[in-house]
Amino acid sequence: MKGFLYIFFTVISEVVGTAALKETQNFTKPLPICVMSIGYVLSFLFLSLALKITPMSVVYSVSSGLGIVFSCLISRFYFNQSLYYSQILGIVLIFFGVLLSNGTNIHNT
Repeated sequence: MKGFLYIFFTVISEVVGTAALKETQNFTKPLPICVMSIGYVLSFLFLSLALKITPMSVVYSVSSGLGIVFSCLISRFYFNQSLYYSQILGIVLIFFGVLLSNGTNIHNT
């Protein structure tokens, strides 16, 4: 369970860093640059902690899947970008793909 907590913090840190990257306006805004840098550093820190106790296939697929979901939500609700039905379907398929591909790995952690 601790591994999944690390994965969750990995994803949150990475999504915050990516959202801040968009706000840097080509690296001309100091505050978003700092937020982005801290977000990415924390993301790698939590990723390394997760990899110590959880199989890499689980860490990578779960963090990638959740990262896509959270990035789409941030882009929709924070940046007010459109989210199409095909994208929603893709997110749902990714979610179920992660669950199916890690079903046995999740039970063994």
